[in-house]
Amino acid sequence: MKPIEYVTSLDEWYQSQGFPPYRWSQFDSSPWTPFDKPLGEARIALVDSAGIFRDDQEPFDPWAVNDLSFRRIPVDTPRERLKLHHNYFDHRDALKDINCIYPVDRLRELAEEGTIGALVPEAITLGMGRLYKRTALQQETVPKIVEILKEQGTDAALLVPA
Repeated sequence: MKPIEYVTSLDEWYQSQGFPPYRWSQFDSSPWTPFDKPLGEARIALVDSAGIFRDDQEPFDPWAVNDLSFRRIPVDTPRERLKLHHNYFDHRDALKDINCIYPVDRLRELAEEGTIGALVPEAITLGMGRLYKRTALQQETVPKIVEILKEQGTDAALLVPA
């Protein structure tokens, strides 16, 4: 695979700031699981890394390093109760319409019109801090999230990076 110049430039910039070279993840193979269920029957989960949380939950620390936490948010939470803590993107559009980073209303509409079977009851959100503990993410956080998705009968997840 040919290197992406952006990655090289980013790594060089961080090293110029005193950070060690970043060890990028590389995967030679990924398990492929065909999706056999018709989308109109599928239960879809929303997994989002925009730092969204509910007003009665602990906010994400936008300056955190290795924040492996996540929040479970009922998909019927009123929009005015949703908050955003994330330092790595421009929030202006998100503050006008949170669906551009947390498309829960669009997914509910797709369920209502039958394009997807259903939206599972809880979304999973992460703060997307600087995560250098890949092993902890893979062995601690992700299995917990997968268990929640299984408990909700999830067939597929829409992953929305911030």
